[in-house]
Amino acid sequence: MLLNYFRITYRNLLTNKGVSAINIIGLSLGIACSIVLFLFILDELNFDTYNKKASQTYRLYVHSSINNEESNNSKTAPPAGPALVQMLPEVLTQTRIGYFGGHDLRYKDKIFKENRIYTVDSTYFDVFTLPFIHGNPSIALKNPNSIVLTETMASKYFGLENPTGKSFLVDGTNSYQITGVMKDFPDKSHFRCDFLLSMSTYPKVNQQDWLQGDYSTYIVLKDGADPTRVERKMQQAVLDRLGPEIEKALGFSMKQFLANGNVFEYRMQPLLSIYLHAKRQYNIDPNTEWGDIRIGDSVYVYIFSAVALFILLIAVINFVNLSTARSEKRAKEVGIRKAIGSSRLKLMGQFTTESILLTGLSVIIALVLVQLMLPGFNQIAGRQLTLPLFTNVYTIPALLAFTLIVGLLAGSYPAFFLSSFRPVDVLKSGVQKRKSSLRSLLVITQFSISITLILGMIIIRNQLGYLQHKDLGFNKEHLLSINNAKVLGDKLKAFKAELLKNPAILSVSNSSLLFANGIPGSAYLFGRRSGNDPVLCQFLDVDADFAKTFAVPLKAGRFFSNDRLADSTAVVINEAALRAFKTNNPLDQVVTEIEVNGPKTYKIIGVIKDFNYESLHRQVRPLVFHLSPVRQAASILNIRIQPNATKNAIAYIEETWQRFEKTEQCRYSFSDERVARLYKAEQNTSVIATVFSALAIFIACLGLFGLAVFITEQRTKEIGIRKVLGASISEILFLLSRQFIAWVAIAILIASPIAWYAMSRWLDNFAYRVDISWWVFVLAAFLAIGIAILTVSFQGLKAALMNPVKSLRAE
Repeated sequence: MLLNYFRITYRNLLTNKGVSAINIIGLSLGIACSIVLFLFILDELNFDTYNKKASQTYRLYVHSSINNEESNNSKTAPPAGPALVQMLPEVLTQTRIGYFGGHDLRYKDKIFKENRIYTVDSTYFDVFTLPFIHGNPSIALKNPNSIVLTETMASKYFGLENPTGKSFLVDGTNSYQITGVMKDFPDKSHFRCDFLLSMSTYPKVNQQDWLQGDYSTYIVLKDGADPTRVERKMQQAVLDRLGPEIEKALGFSMKQFLANGNVFEYRMQPLLSIYLHAKRQYNIDPNTEWGDIRIGDSVYVYIFSAVALFILLIAVINFVNLSTARSEKRAKEVGIRKAIGSSRLKLMGQFTTESILLTGLSVIIALVLVQLMLPGFNQIAGRQLTLPLFTNVYTIPALLAFTLIVGLLAGSYPAFFLSSFRPVDVLKSGVQKRKSSLRSLLVITQFSISITLILGMIIIRNQLGYLQHKDLGFNKEHLLSINNAKVLGDKLKAFKAELLKNPAILSVSNSSLLFANGIPGSAYLFGRRSGNDPVLCQFLDVDADFAKTFAVPLKAGRFFSNDRLADSTAVVINEAALRAFKTNNPLDQVVTEIEVNGPKTYKIIGVIKDFNYESLHRQVRPLVFHLSPVRQAASILNIRIQPNATKNAIAYIEETWQRFEKTEQCRYSFSDERVARLYKAEQNTSVIATVFSALAIFIACLGLFGLAVFITEQRTKEIGIRKVLGASISEILFLLSRQFIAWVAIAILIASPIAWYAMSRWLDNFAYRVDISWWVFVLAAFLAIGIAILTVSFQGLKAALMNPVKSLRAE
């Protein structure tokens, strides 16, 4: 019997080649797109799951609210981790991660500047699961000046030999002994680096400074420990130690500080939530994350999940619609089979088997398409996704379940409806043509989805265009940044002077990090040395040429001058800081920076216009400029180049660099490129969303075309009669198209409010955003109707041009 069903299915495929091809291609493409997107989603959801104690591991972060300014900071005080292990029996172990900048590593004749070097506690490998190739993880980082490197770095310096016991010469003076080689960090790790140094190398880590925030601290709770209870106990333990330092810094007690509505507390974030939820759910300031920490965004997981489901739904709707439409042409076949003795159960089995076989064929083709699509998708998304067809036990069962469900869904109509006809009725007059409310609903649904995707695609591209062209408050054109200027060390000033000898270079300024995560912040008191109203500000270390190089205008006062020694104890603030300090007369007033080593007072000498030194996801924050050599790990040399002299200027910069620095290449980029990188996630999302939205619309059009073929065939005689009576081609085209246009019009009314709501929520992620204008919906409506008319008109024109004699003569 099954063999017979196979034969019938094969014959029907050959008999209806066009519609069958549309049906199979549409479903195959929909399945393939959905599989690729689901692979990406699973990849996003699997970060840090490789750690054996992942479910028990938490990262500490600081939550503060000072003068109603909330902040969540992933950096914690040095003594926090060890203190919690001592004070809370529920804490099994802890480890800290710190960063003290890059180092020159030398082994024999190999010298490299390495920046991905972090210092960690000896307990690091008790918290994170990183297999060792050489060495013992339990003792590898116990002694000072011990270093563990990854497999890739071991190969870079030592080839195939075991490097344990050998030593690096660091920065030309210190010797670090290699005590272990570990496997490279997994791709699904939120934190990755190349070298780990023993924390005991840095004595200052043992200082009991609870106001300092330089380390990422991770704790592991014992099995069965309640994290909510641990976090509650932790608050009091931290306050007991933090209180005296707050009082020393601010001049009043912690009790007063809290009574004034301020908040300062330690909280816990599950390790498994760091990659996807640090940004959205925990609102952790990205400036407090390490440069080598990868942070995703749960919003894009939701977006891609919706797109994947939408595409799959459109493809399944097409398949069901075309399967049911085509089945009505087989009414006489059903009548004949029943007349010669076929039972209703056998007919139901035949139609259901045919549908499952077609679905299975579509799934097989989809798997081939996935392999063809993945290389391009990986390049856009920056991933290494593969289809785990045989490596994951759930893949094949899921595909089989999908095949059965869709096959049964598509085969249910012919199986139950057509098999119920009486043979005499069907053979005498055929099946009665009925209006299909279900079919109309399905077409409206798939075009509602398509129009929602069109609207989303337009709005995303508008927002990205706005981000690219918005005035950031400084001149980003012809501004080049050398990102590794720190390696110049004491030669930086001479290098800068040498660059200025070239007339193609207008100005050069050294500063700490801009347009990236990692811009540090501090608390400042305005007008007095103590009080309960500190203001949280970001700060930049700059030289006197910063304002000139960036072409940022002053609003009041002046910028720093190299000729005034007193400017080393002066600051310039931006307009946002001016508003935060609540003053109209800031010049010559003092601000006090709260520091661990005691407060420092500065005089305000100028107010600079606000400019966007961070991404446009957030409003410009209060910013304080210090005239100081760069104190952070990243030192940037910003160079203003003469317009139309870029090529010559870059050649001169590279030549000069080679004279000053022999071991490391000059790493530079233009400021507009650095700003664009702030929106890399959005750019990738836009490309992926555009491609898959276009594929979704194409799949919907395939279904629409298939339905147009079916409806035109149904109305062949009607068209012939109308032509005989004098109907024009345009009238026949309108007759065939108006039903489809009505479906699309209803879909526009449904999709517009859904798209408006969804994209409004997405735009809320940006402090600077476009408005969703009425023309977006008009454009989407015209596109949707135009696509529908173009799709249907080909088949309609073919029917309208047909000789009416042939259509009326046909049975």
